[in-house]
Amino acid sequence: MINADHVTPVRLRSSPRVSYRLVSTVIVVIATLTVLASLVRAITIITGRTLFAFGGADGRLPLVYLPQLLQADLREGATGTLTDAALSLRLLGAVPSLVEVAVIAVAAVALLRVVKGVSRAEPFGATVLANWRLLTLALLGGGILQGLADMVANVYLSSSIGLLLGAGRVTPEQRLEFLGGDYSGIGVNLPQWPLAIIVAGLVALALDAAFRAGARLERDVDGVV
Repeated sequence: MINADHVTPVRLRSSPRVSYRLVSTVIVVIATLTVLASLVRAITIITGRTLFAFGGADGRLPLVYLPQLLQADLREGATGTLTDAALSLRLLGAVPSLVEVAVIAVAAVALLRVVKGVSRAEPFGATVLANWRLLTLALLGGGILQGLADMVANVYLSSSIGLLLGAGRVTPEQRLEFLGGDYSGIGVNLPQWPLAIIVAGLVALALDAAFRAGARLERDVDGVV
């Protein structure tokens, strides 16, 4: 027979610290992989070469590897790679990827601080609210900046090969020197906007507003009590 007076109640509860570590690990892994991928892409665009070329393979990349291009067909017998293109073109072409690196890094740090504050039962603390704002600015502002950077690179490329602002003023010799080869067909890509990042920024903006409203409500309740 069991004496109820000597039974110790057992409470099952999840540990906030364990949950924080798990979520933080996932955030760090995803952010690290994204940053590395964008950084590698930027480096290869600027150098015009792959990071690793095994077995004596030619590591030079074709001009079409440039994100602002859809097509780059060399004339028969002509040669040319991204390495031969103007350095200014490669630098501008890599800027969107570099902006993405900064955006993801800042956003990851801000999100980690938010999660940490929530795990400490301080969802409406000053640190959490400040990092919600930082997260919003990083995603929304950074996403727009990345899109604008790609647009600038697109306009620069198009104008330098005789389209848009350079129509009628670019000679074949200037075009050849700029692209680093004699190309019979060039297809320019439309500006690429990071919609996923911008949408995430809008979500962060909504959550920022909700948490600030919660903080005001908490202060009002404390004042009443």
